[in-house]
Amino acid sequence: MDKLGFKGGFHMTFILILAVTLAFLVSIFTAGYNDRPGTK
Repeated sequence: MDKLGFKGGFHMTFILILAVTLAFLVSIFTAGYNDRPGTK
């Protein structure tokens, strides 16, 4: 990470990570909701 523009880059990275995490959690919850665990 360079010191120049770290704040702006960090903010974008944080938003990106948040979005990815949210999508990941939503997919896990929807998958778990549709096929219950232990059905395999």
